[in-house]
Amino acid sequence: MSFDDLHKAKSQQLDDAVNAIAKEFEITPEKLDELTAHFIEQMEKGLAPVENKTTDKGLPMIPSFVTGTPNGTEQGILLAADLGGTNFRVCSVTLNGDHTYSMEQMKSKIPDELLEGKEVTSDQLFGYLARRTLTFLKKYHPEYIDGSSNSESLRLGFTFSYPVDQTSLNSGTLIRWTKGFSIEDTVGKDVVQLYQDQLKEVGLEFVNVVAMTNDTVGTFLSHCYTSNNTDSMTTGEISEPIIGCIFGTGTNGCYMEEISKITKLPQDLRDRLTKEGKTHMIINTEWGSFDNELKHLPATKYDIDIDQKFSSNPGFHLFEKRVSGMFLGELLRNILVDLHARGLIFNQYRSKDQLPHRLQTPFELDSEVLSHIEIDDSTGLRETELSLLQSLRLPTSPSERLQIQKLVRAISRRSAYLSAVPLAAIIIKTGVLNKRYHGEVEIGCDGSVVEYYPGYRSMLRHALALSPLGAEGERKVHIKLAKDGSGVGAALCALVA
Repeated sequence: MSFDDLHKAKSQQLDDAVNAIAKEFEITPEKLDELTAHFIEQMEKGLAPVENKTTDKGLPMIPSFVTGTPNGTEQGILLAADLGGTNFRVCSVTLNGDHTYSMEQMKSKIPDELLEGKEVTSDQLFGYLARRTLTFLKKYHPEYIDGSSNSESLRLGFTFSYPVDQTSLNSGTLIRWTKGFSIEDTVGKDVVQLYQDQLKEVGLEFVNVVAMTNDTVGTFLSHCYTSNNTDSMTTGEISEPIIGCIFGTGTNGCYMEEISKITKLPQDLRDRLTKEGKTHMIINTEWGSFDNELKHLPATKYDIDIDQKFSSNPGFHLFEKRVSGMFLGELLRNILVDLHARGLIFNQYRSKDQLPHRLQTPFELDSEVLSHIEIDDSTGLRETELSLLQSLRLPTSPSERLQIQKLVRAISRRSAYLSAVPLAAIIIKTGVLNKRYHGEVEIGCDGSVVEYYPGYRSMLRHALALSPLGAEGERKVHIKLAKDGSGVGAALCALVA
């Protein structure tokens, strides 16, 4: 066999292998139907009382205790504090009453000694948060410190992005720390109370922590405030915000559910809320955990490897591991390493050990690189060549780059198609499209993938049209970008508290 024939045969083998992998990443309309039906079933299980559940508890479906949403006419100054990752942010949000707001903010890195120290106490951590809050107010709102403000008190919404057992809008006990913290004596304590006590210690008695929320609920509230609720100048149709969601490093969503259907809430609480005229509550679905049992989600060998060998929480958040930005690059990296092991690509490297170090390193390939490859239409895919050289130190041939682009597009398309499942399921379960004449609905989205990944929203819309919603339903859904759920959203949560 001549060198040319050998080269052609190799190229064909690679092409066949890549086509087979891309096929595994396809989500058919039938699969969308199956996943949407299962998602609705899991939502219903998650809303039911714990004692009714067998081994399948459904989605977490966490009640947020937020029973109202802003409409954009509210005015005033509110505070928000956001503890997530290893940063702490304090913001003040001035609502202008015309769907717009302005914001001041201050961000601080949590000192390392408060993260790891075995002897660290809750009071030390929350004391630090209270002192940063005081510093912020001295800088941006001295009128509250020196008493020259007309207002007696300030309401604060607290975004706390760690697992808590929330028992009311302004109380919740820490279940466990994640993301770097390990302060043992905080577990089982009410984190709102800890923060409030320390605010008093530093002389901020007038700051009331009235609500604890998470960034997903905040995204929804932020969208409700900024949405003008009119779909278009031409039809003048009113469209109603119904879902807040995040498609970024992670993914999650929340929506308004009828209180009568949240049967996991105690009957006396449901009765009391109904008496107060409250009919709906925001539910935080925690949909990253959808189908952890893998009854219906697609599971390629690459998905299984990433979950079992490379992720910090094997067996959990399996929907998120197929959808979110954190895992898209890792999927591609795993596929490329596998194709090399099969002798189909990067043949200049004899063994796995010889591959560029970055290609061997889990989570080294960022989804931003995939976004450049996705839309590369340069001659010989030169952009892709440069992206891979810069990010992975990986030289590639034009034919290899063509196959890599095929893989990138299969990975991103699967992510977008799967993202449509929870949206379609919530729209169908709540019946919002049938609630009134010409029912139009809005979905407020935040996150780097939905905002910046090229073509992601178009693929997501295409999947909605193929889902049980159908093309007609998809046309009534408006996907809007919502900003800063953890800042503006938390302040708005304090407003509706």
